[in-house]
Amino acid sequence: MKNILKLLILSSIFSLTSCEDFLEKIPLDTVSEASFYQNSSDLQAAVNGFYNDLPGWASTGVGFNTLPDSNTDMGLTENPSNRLSGLSLEVPSAATNSIWSWDEVREANWLIDHLDQAVASSEGDQILVDQYSGEAYFFRAYYYFNLLNSYGDLPIYPEYFDNTDTELLYKARDPRNEVVDFMLSDLDTAISLMQSYPEISSHPRISKEAAQLFKARVALYEGTWEKYHSGTDFGVAGSDGSTYLQIAANAAEAVMNSGVFSLHDDYSTLFNQVGLSDNTEVMLWRDYDAIQFSNDNVIQISWPNRCGYTKFAVDSYLAADGLPTAVSTLDGSSTDLNTIEIGRDPRLAALIMVPGDEVEIRDGVTSVWEFPDWTDANTGNTGYESQKYRNVNYDAAFSNFTLNTSRIIMRYAEVLLIFAEAKAELGSITQSDLDKSVNLLRTRVGMPGITLGAITTDPNWPNYGYTLTSIIYEVRRERSVELMAEGFRTDDLNRWRAHALIDGDQPRGAFYNDGVVNTLPLATPLDAEGFLLPFSNFGNYNFDESRAYLSPIPLDQLQLNPNLIQNPGWE
Repeated sequence: MKNILKLLILSSIFSLTSCEDFLEKIPLDTVSEASFYQNSSDLQAAVNGFYNDLPGWASTGVGFNTLPDSNTDMGLTENPSNRLSGLSLEVPSAATNSIWSWDEVREANWLIDHLDQAVASSEGDQILVDQYSGEAYFFRAYYYFNLLNSYGDLPIYPEYFDNTDTELLYKARDPRNEVVDFMLSDLDTAISLMQSYPEISSHPRISKEAAQLFKARVALYEGTWEKYHSGTDFGVAGSDGSTYLQIAANAAEAVMNSGVFSLHDDYSTLFNQVGLSDNTEVMLWRDYDAIQFSNDNVIQISWPNRCGYTKFAVDSYLAADGLPTAVSTLDGSSTDLNTIEIGRDPRLAALIMVPGDEVEIRDGVTSVWEFPDWTDANTGNTGYESQKYRNVNYDAAFSNFTLNTSRIIMRYAEVLLIFAEAKAELGSITQSDLDKSVNLLRTRVGMPGITLGAITTDPNWPNYGYTLTSIIYEVRRERSVELMAEGFRTDDLNRWRAHALIDGDQPRGAFYNDGVVNTLPLATPLDAEGFLLPFSNFGNYNFDESRAYLSPIPLDQLQLNPNLIQNPGWE
């Protein structure tokens, strides 16, 4: 029996690259027997294929994975982001050169349309039928969210359709807020069907609480997008985003009130574990078994990996007394890697490498980091190498570091941050709200909490291009440092309309002449204060706020479907 989902066949077989391609496709019901979806085991086999689309470490033969959030204002790879820098902005000629693909939505719709065929054999089996049905709705919302982030308005496809349904085939795009409402409806359905995390017998698996977190994430994204893009070509007429912000706060608080999750006691050890089933904070993750799958190209995080953090990222961390570094007397020198972590938020020490940090433990012998090795082509270009995700224990099974480090997809800290941000944006946040959200994150690492009405003005608060209340500045800071290099930064910059952070400037790395960064010679220009300018040969960033917040629809799609309208600025 054939199954259309990625569990059993390559998705490329069904890649929807154009309306013309769609017309040539064999309908899914001719390659997958409709009678397949008869019981909970059939549904589980079907939804399992969707899990491959969740974030994870890439299978690569080049020896390393780049860090999440590289190519943003917080982290860099070898070359600047074309979108942020404005170096290359072109409309792709074909969908194959973009992510305008309806593969996954089509597959999710096919499964959802056949859910009613599954018959439970017992009361316990009905729970499983409901669980896997809920996962199908979750993944449809997940796929739509990825498309929304890139394109904004989207055609809503509530059901599977074939090449005879020209009304859907040539459908126009629906407004983004209607798309979000469609996604939230799917997530409400998923929440109503799925089990709570402790009730699921085998993890990692999406739970009721994970769906609630994702609902909060989607609603926060749309609420802040509509608020900060109001009055622009990307906004939603007549909406300030407050409805979605309240939905975000409520969904996050539902997870908080459930009592199912709590913060892990040690922030620094969250990200280098093999297996996370016993972690009280992690809500969804991916495990790996490279030996079982015998894939020599399964390379996760190896070091160095051609990535580095920026000076802006490092400067985001407060002093240990909870004050901005510009006014605190505790701050260690920002111009010396030997002392940069002294008197700072301990999460900085969990982020970057400084002299003396462990690099490898093998046969009882510990090697330590001394300086960025500029003679190694894989060394990042900022001088701030990553401590986060680094598993220093040598694994003889791989003759290297382990290839089985788990990848966190959702954790409870994000719930707390969404709750605090949504409440702050609504203007309704209280001290009690702070104490049960972001102040828990600060307490975990030994940092003082935030006190409403007593927030010290930071003369170096980021310039977003508009003025914020002090609590929103600090909640954004908390989100940035807590979730650094976890894959949220690009979405945050987009929804905050934060192009002023990068436009007309360029990223900086570490201070060069500190006796550490300059231990080996490096031919990289410095700014006037002596900090590295990794992309000086590209010039200052020139972000095009008139169009770069959304991606262009490929030209072939516009030609094949005359009802599609191009995104602003790409006409």
